Amino acid sequence: MLTWRDKILLSPLWLISILPLSVLFVFSYGLSKLLFYVIRYRRKVVFTNLRNSFPEKSEKEIRKIAKRFYLHLCDSIFEALHLVIMDPEEVKKRYKPVNTELMEDLYARGIDVVALSSHYANWEWACSAWIQLPYRTIGIYKPLSNKVFDRFMIHLRSRYGSPVVAMKNTLRELVESRKNKELFAVYLVGDQRPMKREIHYWTKFLNQDTPMILGPEKLAKKLDLALVFIDVKQVKRGYYELEYHLLTDKPNELNDFEITERYARLVEAQIRRTPGLYLWSHKRWKHKREQHVESQEEVNE
Repeated sequence: MLTWRDKILLSPLWLISILPLSVLFVFSYGLSKLLFYVIRYRRKVVFTNLRNSFPEKSEKEIRKIAKRFYLHLCDSIFEALHLVIMDPEEVKKRYKPVNTELMEDLYARGIDVVALSSHYANWEWACSAWIQLPYRTIGIYKPLSNKVFDRFMIHLRSRYGSPVVAMKNTLRELVESRKNKELFAVYLVGDQRPMKREIHYWTKFLNQDTPMILGPEKLAKKLDLALVFIDVKQVKRGYYELEYHLLTDKPNELNDFEITERYARLVEAQIRRTPGLYLWSHKRWKHKREQHVESQEEVNE
C-alpha cells in the first residue's frame, strides 16, 4: 500500500498520468529522441542484441528497428502511468482479448491456468485484461530495489482487483487458492534471463544460444496446470489485441523442456513479426553457454 510519503514523492508522476494518452505520446516521442541521440541509453546493448538476432538484416534495417524500439519503450512507460486513471471501459477498448473462448472453456472445465507473456508490446496492461475473464487472477512480479517505486508498481498492477505476488511466494499463493476452491489464472512473463546458478536448459532463440527459465513449466507440472500463451498485437499506438494460444492442458504428458520449447518458438515468431516492439535493452544474452559449461565442469571436478 502506498504511504502518504510515497504519494508526495510520486506526485509528479500522478500529475503526468492524468493527461490524455494522446498528449503523453507527444512526450514519449520527444523522450525517445533524447534517449536515442543524446543520452544514448543502452545503445550498445540494443544494437548488439539486434545484430545478433537478425544477422540477415542491413545496418539501415537494424537502425530502423532500434529507433522503433526506443519509441515503443517510451510509449510503454507512459502507458504504464496511464493505468492510474484507466477505467474498465477504457481497458476494454485499448487492451482487448479476441478469443476469450479458450479461457472460458478451461474455466468451465475447472482447470487452473498459467498464462505466459513476454517482454513484447505491452505487458504492463495485462493486469487490466483480467477483468474480462472469469478467473481469479494473480500477477507474479520481481520486487524492485527501490521500495517507493516497488509499491507504486504494485498499486498500478493490482488496482483492478488482482493480487500481485512476489515471485518467491508464488507456490504458497496458488496452494492457498486451491484450498479456497478458487479457480486461478497466474500471469507470468516467461522470457526473463535466469540467474546463473539456475540455468538448466538452453535453446536456440533468435539465432543465439539462450538460457531459459523453467519456473512456468515446473509450476504447471507440479500443480497440473494448463499453460496458455498470450500473443499481444499492437493495432495502433495505445491499442492492443490479445490472442490466447493453448500450449497444453496436460503438462505431465509432455517431456521435460517441451513446454519451454513451445513457448520459446511462439515468442520468437512474435518478435519476428514486429521486432521493434521487443525489449531490446534487456541484457537477455549476458550469460554465454560456453562459459557456463566450463564453470559447471569446474564445479563438478
